[in-house]
Amino acid sequence: MKKYYKIKLSIIPLLIISIISILSCSSEPFSIELNNQLDFSRHYETVEIDINKIPESIQSSIEKIGIYDVEKETFLTKQLIDMNQDGVMDLLLFQPNLAPMSSKIFHLKLQPEMSNAFDNCFSRIVPERIDDYTWENDKVAFRTYGPAAQLLVEGGKKGGIISSGIDCWLKKVDYPIINKWYKESEEKGISYHEDHGEGLDNFHVGASRGAGGLALMMGEKYYVSKNFINHETISNGPLRTVFRLDYEDWDGPYGKISEHKIISLDKGSNLSKIEVNIKGTNNISAGISLQDNNGSIIEINNGILLKQNHFETILSNVLLTSSKYYDGFHVYNPKIKDKNHVFLDFKLKEGKLVYYSGFHWSESKQFKDHSSWEAHLNQLAAKIDNPIQIKY
Repeated sequence: MKKYYKIKLSIIPLLIISIISILSCSSEPFSIELNNQLDFSRHYETVEIDINKIPESIQSSIEKIGIYDVEKETFLTKQLIDMNQDGVMDLLLFQPNLAPMSSKIFHLKLQPEMSNAFDNCFSRIVPERIDDYTWENDKVAFRTYGPAAQLLVEGGKKGGIISSGIDCWLKKVDYPIINKWYKESEEKGISYHEDHGEGLDNFHVGASRGAGGLALMMGEKYYVSKNFINHETISNGPLRTVFRLDYEDWDGPYGKISEHKIISLDKGSNLSKIEVNIKGTNNISAGISLQDNNGSIIEINNGILLKQNHFETILSNVLLTSSKYYDGFHVYNPKIKDKNHVFLDFKLKEGKLVYYSGFHWSESKQFKDHSSWEAHLNQLAAKIDNPIQIKY
């Protein structure tokens, strides 16, 4: 015997609306439109999607969401970052290819198979070498120095250093070398200060600013912080490493200065991005050590290059910022070891500053010649002042 059920007519419109809503949610992925307003292509440039700006239904499954290139019909490499370390992801990163003066649509949708992307971008504290903090990507590597290294000097012991300068590790290879070089040094006595085919660390920092440490100039004296006192590794991944460094308040010409940094390095970039919070001054500078005083200073858009002969090779250090913070540059060269620098000067905005520090080493063969490197940096300056526009 068949049974029949009555449905109130007033419920039918609601059912139809619900079904349409379900179908539309499942068939129409959330789209973002990227716009390149510059007259050249953009590659290896990381786009940050603010996860709070996308629908909650996507936020709740963000680990399974991929970035789909509609034009190429493929998913791109992505990385999620929890910037404040509260257990909730804040940023979704990817690197698109954009033609000059163009727009492009990408979909955020469920990715059937999530690939295990290689961590090209990596950083960590290195307790086996006192307490360096090191970071790298497929192009370059850097390090700076922690509190244990400072205590050695203050205790009259060997092996330490007091410096908030930045060290360059010169790479010839696109794979990670930090762990490898430290391990070989510790276990086999193989020095990373000598080139064994992958590159080396032969850049002198000492008490200088190295490759981009901060300083506050006043007359014939500059004031600097000591070693970082706290660190936090925020993220490593295929597209970005990011970490935080805190410094003990240091003496400036008119009182104490506080300094806190968020440093990141993206895949394909020769420059670290350094976001600084500063209190106690309205201006500050970042310096590149003049080393043996054998180089030439080249002015570029919103930045400076120092091209130096470096042990029969060419090392070209760069400091770059946006027009928002740029305030010229100056040279301080008293011909005293670790005191000689070219400085990029900044004007702070509400105690904040963003600048970029990096280098190109001729032996890496990453650029055809120095002119190509300069052209790349001038384009990078334009990109910094004209970020990719995101329409959600």
